[in-house]
Order: sequence, then C-alpha cells, then structure tokens
Amino acid sequence: MQSDPMTLALLIELYLSDLTQQGKHPCTLYTYGKDCQQILAHFGAQRKLRNIMPAHIARFYKSSELLCIPKTGKSRAPATIAKTKRVLRQLLTWAHHYNHLSTLPLPKAPAHPKSAVNGKSQPR
Repeated sequence: MQSDPMTLALLIELYLSDLTQQGKHPCTLYTYGKDCQQILAHFGAQRKLRNIMPAHIARFYKSSELLCIPKTGKSRAPATIAKTKRVLRQLLTWAHHYNHLSTLPLPKAPAHPKSAVNGKSQPR
C-alpha cells in the first residue's frame, strides 16, 4: 500500500498506461478511456481511492453518469452500461492486485429474484 493516498485520476492514468504497455488495441483503450471519464464524472478526479466504499459503487450503478448520455439525456444501452461496470470492476481489481487497495469495494451482487409461485429462484 502506498504511503500517499492514491487518487482515482492517478489510478486511471496508471491503469490505462499499463493496458497500453500490454499492447491492448487502440479501440479498447479509447472505449476504456471513455468509461473512465464517466467514472471520474461521478466520483471526482481527486477522490481518494481508499475512501471509495461498496455503497459508493452501488450509487454509481444507479447514477445519471452511468445510465444517461450527457448531451441528450437519453438512456444508454444495457450492453454499454454493463461494459462500463465491467471496466470499473477491472480497474478496482487491478488496483487491488497492485496493492493500491487493501480490499475490493464492490457491492454484493443482488440475489436471484424468487418466484411468487414456488418461492424458488428462477433460472436465467
């Protein structure tokens, strides 16, 4: 763990740089960069990484920065939303792997909905 608190903006810069060094395709880097802009818009560039909790991530999952296109206000496609969530999860996992986070601040996945008929989880 670093002695100076890592900011979200610095973490993203390091993460995208690492992906570049790994030889990720330029289109991947571009779209991940766009996803990271949404993340920064919600949390703020100077947000200390150690201060991000699962509840903050859960709020991001419901935020307008994730769910809506800023210029039009239209809803983003479900696949786009899922990709941005995946990029955030990968970013945080990467931070944990490189000891920038002691624990992953990811919210628990919701339980499968139960059927009103038999009380059992429905298959997906």
